[in-house]
Amino acid sequence: MLTPMDIHNKEFKRGFRGYSEEDVDAFMDDLAGDYEKVYREYCELKERSEKLQDKLSQYEKMESTMNSTLMLAQQTAENVKVSARKEADLILQEAENKKKQMLDETTFNVQTTQKDMDKMKTQVNAFRAKVRSILTSQLRLLDDMVLEEEEVRTETASKEPAVEEKK
Repeated sequence: MLTPMDIHNKEFKRGFRGYSEEDVDAFMDDLAGDYEKVYREYCELKERSEKLQDKLSQYEKMESTMNSTLMLAQQTAENVKVSARKEADLILQEAENKKKQMLDETTFNVQTTQKDMDKMKTQVNAFRAKVRSILTSQLRLLDDMVLEEEEVRTETASKEPAVEEKK
């Protein structure tokens, strides 16, 4: 690309009956001024375009970073959900196992207590039977003692008048 200095320094060969030097120089000066202005605008626009391109690259990098961060956040959120579900399932399973264990222990305790209670009832019934048997035998013994005593009295009473009569 031609620079304004190239235009300004350009010299043409002179020929016989060529263009008027003053007109060409004036035109070249006007052209160089206009071209210099356009060239400056071009340089400024090129510089501005490069800056905008750099900013665009930065924004594209930021967008890429944000997208990857968003994807990572979504992935992390999904992982947290899955992990929370697994943990909840595990807690529920542990609670179910503990419930079953407690129910089994309670059932076992109830059965053991029922067996112990049945044994105690049997022992109480056996004890009652023994006590009843002892009491019955004691009552018979008492009845027998009363009968013997009455017999002794009867015998004694029947012997007493005989003893009195001898006197």
